[in-house]
Amino acid sequence: MAEAEVENEEYTKLKNSKFKQQKLPGWRPVPTITTTSIIFISFGVVFIVLGIVILVLSGQIEEISFRYDEYCKTKGTITDGINKCKIKLDIKNDMSKKVMIYYQLDGFYQNHRRYVKSKSDDQLNGKVISLEDMKDSEDCDPVVTNKEMGKTISVKGNALNGSELAVPCGLIAKSYFNDNFTDWTLNGNPLIVNEKDIAWKADKELKYKNSDLTKQWIDMTDEHFIVWMRPAGLPNFRKLWGRIEYDLHSGDSVEVVIEDKFEVKSFNGKKYLILSTVNAFGGKNTFLGISYIVLGSISIILAIIFFIGYKVRKTD
Repeated sequence: MAEAEVENEEYTKLKNSKFKQQKLPGWRPVPTITTTSIIFISFGVVFIVLGIVILVLSGQIEEISFRYDEYCKTKGTITDGINKCKIKLDIKNDMSKKVMIYYQLDGFYQNHRRYVKSKSDDQLNGKVISLEDMKDSEDCDPVVTNKEMGKTISVKGNALNGSELAVPCGLIAKSYFNDNFTDWTLNGNPLIVNEKDIAWKADKELKYKNSDLTKQWIDMTDEHFIVWMRPAGLPNFRKLWGRIEYDLHSGDSVEVVIEDKFEVKSFNGKKYLILSTVNAFGGKNTFLGISYIVLGSISIILAIIFFIGYKVRKTD
């Protein structure tokens, strides 16, 4: 009986303790209309200043863009079953070394939920997976076999069995951007384009490995493939193709032969080749700067509305 009374007394003490009743001493901020307005205005000013800085830096970026899908359709010639065309990019202003080469797709939705899920991370990491296990996991659904992928020849040149598991499989891999940009020249002289180190280091070293090239329709360590396999969040996007690692000057002209293989007519898409310089914030991005300015302006407007509303209500 005594033990029960002791336990009951200890429980009562714990129940009525400052910790249980949340009466511990401490600083508790009490927001006022003045402090709230100051915080909103401060954040607004910071956002606006940051947005202006981004817009200014973005305006300093030199960029050349050429839409080539329609051009290659009318000016291209068929060679070895591939439509090829040559385009010329005239340099109007000096472009510092490490000029980035991008391809841009408009109207292509890589952010669809089913599209993003349609891949096998284990397979891309070099693990051998059976066709049955892949179907059970539904990782690559609805593109699982070589026939569904539309592939008949492996990287090594041997024939692929249409009923076997495609390596790699999935919708992202099936829609791989396979246009090629070759025979670069600068003012008529050969131009070296660096196509290495265009993918994220973590992707190259940890996520993509080959398993058996005699059963793969593509080299999964190819950096162009790795870049494509990271889906874009918006329907209009750019992906890095390579770099020109020396200066381009006003009056120069860059020519390139394009192998036009990626079909965009079915989704009313557009294809561009872009040369662009970069700065601390990356490439040209007016959207980010405008977003910061709009967000900052909204923050300041809300602070003014709160303050005026408080004063009006206080006088009433």
